[in-house]
Parts: sequence; C-alpha cells; structure tokens
Amino acid sequence: MVLSDHLSGHQHRERSFYHNITEVQGLCIDNNAGTDLATSYAGHIGLKSDNDKSPKRSFFWYFEAENDAATAPIILTIGGGPGTSAMMNTLWGQSPCLATENGLAFNPHRWTEHHNLIALDHPIGAGFSYGSTVNNSRSAAYDVYDFLQKFFVLFPHLAGNQFIVSGGSYGGVYVPNIATVIYEQNLLLENGAGYAGAVHINLEALVLSNPLSNPMSHWTWLLQYRCIEHNLYNSTECETFYSKLPTCLESIEMAFTVPTRENRLASLDLCWYLNSGDMHGRSTEDIRLTCIQDPENPAGCHPEFSWVQGIFANKTVRNILGLAHDLNFTSLNLDVNRVFSEEGDLLRPHHLLYPPLLAAGIRLLHYVGAQDANCAWPGVFSFLKLLQTPFQKEFLTTPDVPWPSEDVATIRAVGHGAGNFTYILVKEAGHFTVKDQPALAKKIVEHWIANEPFF
Repeated sequence: MVLSDHLSGHQHRERSFYHNITEVQGLCIDNNAGTDLATSYAGHIGLKSDNDKSPKRSFFWYFEAENDAATAPIILTIGGGPGTSAMMNTLWGQSPCLATENGLAFNPHRWTEHHNLIALDHPIGAGFSYGSTVNNSRSAAYDVYDFLQKFFVLFPHLAGNQFIVSGGSYGGVYVPNIATVIYEQNLLLENGAGYAGAVHINLEALVLSNPLSNPMSHWTWLLQYRCIEHNLYNSTECETFYSKLPTCLESIEMAFTVPTRENRLASLDLCWYLNSGDMHGRSTEDIRLTCIQDPENPAGCHPEFSWVQGIFANKTVRNILGLAHDLNFTSLNLDVNRVFSEEGDLLRPHHLLYPPLLAAGIRLLHYVGAQDANCAWPGVFSFLKLLQTPFQKEFLTTPDVPWPSEDVATIRAVGHGAGNFTYILVKEAGHFTVKDQPALAKKIVEHWIANEPFF
C-alpha cells in the first residue's frame, strides 16, 4: 500500500515536498500472533534543495510502538561509518525485524514494544538515501532537522512526543551535532525565530553505544587497550606505536586549537597509523572472535553485514518496502566515508557539544561493549570523566555498581532514576552491543527512556 497520495494532503508548513511512503506489511511475522505486531512505514522524504533533476532524499523506516504509539517516546536511530546504513543496528536487534542467514525473522528483543522507532539512513548516500551529499556532521545534522520537520508534517500526531537520538561508533560524532541543531532551533523557536512553520522537537535524552566522540581521549587510551590490557599487538609494534603517540596527541591539540582542514588531515594521518598493528586475525570489533581472511567473505566475523545486504537485494522485500528495483543499497558508502575523511570531520572537538545539552536537562547515556578494540572503552570512559559538566564532580566519585543478577555489566549513574549522566560497561559485548547482548540492550534502553533505575 503506497501512502504518498494519502499523505499528500499534509504539506510542509512552508511548501510541498517530495515524499513516497509505503505501509509495510508481512515482513516480520510473530509466529505466536501470526501477524506483524506493529505497523511500519518506509520511504523517502525530499530535503531542502531536492528536485527531480538533483535529488536529495532521505530514506527511513518507521516502526510504530506496539503499545500507545500515539504517545510513546520516539527513538531516532542512525548508523556510524561515516556512511553506514542505519538498517544495520535496526535489523541487528532494535526493530521487530531481525536479520538472519535465511532472511528476516521476528525479533523477541525489539525496542518497539513501548517506543516508536525511526531508522534514518544518515547522511545522504548511506543505505537507501540518495542524492546531493555533504562532507561534515554539522551540515548533515541540519539535514536531519529538515527531515524531522517534514516527518512531523506527515505524522503530525507524533510531533509532541518525547524524542531520543541514538547512535554508535561514528554516531559519537553525529549524535551531539544532531542534538545541538535540534536544541539550537528549539531555542530560536521559543524566541520567535527559527524556520517558518517549524515545530518544537521534544528532545529529552541521547543514547550512545561504543562511540568515538573525542579523538584525543580515543587515541590516548587506544594502545593501553591493544598493547597492555589485551596484548593484541606484539611488543615490537607496541614499542613503535608508543613512540609515535606523543606526536599524534600533539597534532590533535593543534587541530582543536587551530581548526584548519590542513591541521585536521595532518592529525588524522599521524594518528590513524596507530590502528595499523597486526591483530593476528582477531576482530577489531570483537576481540573474542578470530577471522580467517577470505576475499569471498569480506564480512569476516560479522556475517550480519552480508545478511542485511542480501535482504535488501531481495525483490520481494523491495516490493513490500515500495523501493525501486534500480535503487542501490549500500551498507557502507565509501564515497560518503571519503568526503568526510577528506574534510577531517572526525578531528573536531565534537564532545564539547555535550555540556550545553546536559546543562539544559538533556540526559546522556553511554553503554559500551568491553570487547571492542575499535572504539575501546578506556577512551570513552576517559572523555566522560574529563567532560566539564554539572555532573563531573559526582561522576568522578560515584562507584561502578555491578549488575546484580550476573557479572554482565557495571553502571555509573549520576542523577535520579536511570540518571542524567550514565555510563554502562557491558562485559560480554563488542562494538555492536545490540547484536551481542540484545536482551540486555533492550532492558537498558527501556529503563533509560522511562528514567527508571536499572535494578
């Protein structure tokens, strides 16, 4: 069922915009119920400057909450990369649809029992989003804001709902930029400015999983994780890398202090070298796994990448989603990755966007898999400890509380309920916690959004 005609009566508050949206039926069947538990919609929304000759169109898949969808909180979920599709985390554990070797299956640990979920292929070029691209996270964040304003034209009953932004990996750069643009635009609207006809977005909380937000903390602690705690590199490599570390850190300081593209690229070149050690087949995203290098299986230790790619190549799936057969799906768009890298987008102090958000009452959760050598937990924990926020003093003195049932996680929370500033270290998870520990990830997210103690 294509809904573009049904929805065409809802026009953008400034002007009409491209949208082509399909109600999705029959993809994720609960065998016990014999049907889809939740309604979902998928499609494209045209962003600012979009036209038929030069398109700029964001793809999304929106899953209604199974309970009280009209008032349920909304989670916006995005990918990492830069250039990775949001459909990875979406189909690895967040949505009712679960990617398996044999196609889509029903997910018992979906986040959508009590939450609306919008999976957005961000930025343009990732996943099924296509058209004019940008090369930095700030510009991409304005695209998200534009998308959301138009989404709420099409689904106006959701405009006042509690809103949460979720991401991981390079999402540690995306999320604070998206949240900042939403926050800034909300302030402008309160003062009678902002975009004509825009609605206030009820931004309440952020959810980060294994992010890279502060490159200084990341590279300061990366060798501690790979050389000392886990002996992933050999001693000769570690000695060489440690000799290069001061130059790397100095270059990051220069990129922060004198924020030119030249300085950012020089720093990226110096520091990325520290990632080049021989892991002896161990997976960077999950050091518990050892992968045989096989050109015919580039997904290596994570076949889920290939599963998702195969699912979206399936003609039946494409028909149900209302997708054109000639529209490419890219799990990781290397062109997007390249232009962001050529801009040196990572080498900005994106982490400094968090203090104003926290001071405004927007809550911040980091839940991190301990087996990840890609965005290793010591770097995440370091940047949180050093972040100058109203919660810093208490965060430094608050103990890590073990999960009571098993040795599965520790929690450091500041604030009532689930906390305003909370860090959870998940023992048996790598870079993709939602995939490795789906039941635990669901419980964490549900308690966080409800602002209830985790146990």
